[in-house]
Amino acid sequence: MTSQGKKMTTLNRFLSEHKSPHSKEMMSDIANIFSAIQVAVKKITKAVNRAGINNMYTIGSVGAGMVRKLDVLANETIIDAISNCHMVYVMASEESRDPIILRDDIGGYEVVFDPLDGSQNIDCNMSLGTIFGIYEKTKHVAGGLTSEKNVLKKGTKLIASGYAHYGAATVMVMSVGAGVHEFILDQDIGEFILVRKRISIPRRAPMYSINESSSFEWDDVMANYIASVKKPRDATRKAMKSRYVGTMVADVHRSLVYGGLYLYPGTKKIPGGKVRLLYECNPIAFLIEQAGGKAFTLDAKTGKPMPVVNVQPTELHQRIPFFCGSFDDIAELEKMYEEAATKKTPKAKL
Repeated sequence: MTSQGKKMTTLNRFLSEHKSPHSKEMMSDIANIFSAIQVAVKKITKAVNRAGINNMYTIGSVGAGMVRKLDVLANETIIDAISNCHMVYVMASEESRDPIILRDDIGGYEVVFDPLDGSQNIDCNMSLGTIFGIYEKTKHVAGGLTSEKNVLKKGTKLIASGYAHYGAATVMVMSVGAGVHEFILDQDIGEFILVRKRISIPRRAPMYSINESSSFEWDDVMANYIASVKKPRDATRKAMKSRYVGTMVADVHRSLVYGGLYLYPGTKKIPGGKVRLLYECNPIAFLIEQAGGKAFTLDAKTGKPMPVVNVQPTELHQRIPFFCGSFDDIAELEKMYEEAATKKTPKAKL
């Protein structure tokens, strides 16, 4: 009991009592996987907090081919924790080139994750995060051979997802398909405690997050949209503020709590986008939609918008343009892309 007489609900207890669309057996499996993720996140929290003291990151400039020590530690910590879950047979990580195969025989759950989102911010002591997703159980196939194709699933096959945000405190935001809930790590008792239940993202956004240094590389739709939210033509609409951390988890978390947009369009140089579909976009899109928001990407062939979770992955580290956040504003941007793509589509000859 707290000093106010309120009963604290731990994440483990919440999962044991939470009503979800899944069976009791599946919820038991999900709870076990979440227990492993909690262990990993607690260890990563300690590592992040002591990174400067222990010199666990690389000082100075780091090239694209170099991996920071904290990245490696986070990746290994999550792999070690989830490897103890007998119901998981394969994993995919942003830090691992190939799938992490635990069993050759196909059958069980697939877990995907970005172990340390925002790693470019390590040296300057800014927010970091961990993103994860759990895909529905695959039936056992005797003599089957586990491979990359076993984790190439649409986001519609997710049964749970979440992220840990390492900031002033460590929070975990998660969903098992019945709302989005936030837990904070109580360092004194070593447990994640429920602090927000059924988060609902406001339908209108007061702010947006986008890397405006790339504005000269945006397509016309994105350039026009950002201009319109900065200076709305409708006198009843307030201008949006720009807030950009550069860590996906931090920017998305702020959008979930206050309302907002997280926008990562393709550019003229990289039209296919930079955000990873499997272990970044799908888990985040799952959360945003569970909170009443909206998430979409652009079809690579037609340029038309489509739900992120409907994209069929073709490779492990596939990247896409990504737009998510408050429903009404994202719907307006989606309509603009739809109209632009329709104009480009040649009319069929009669």
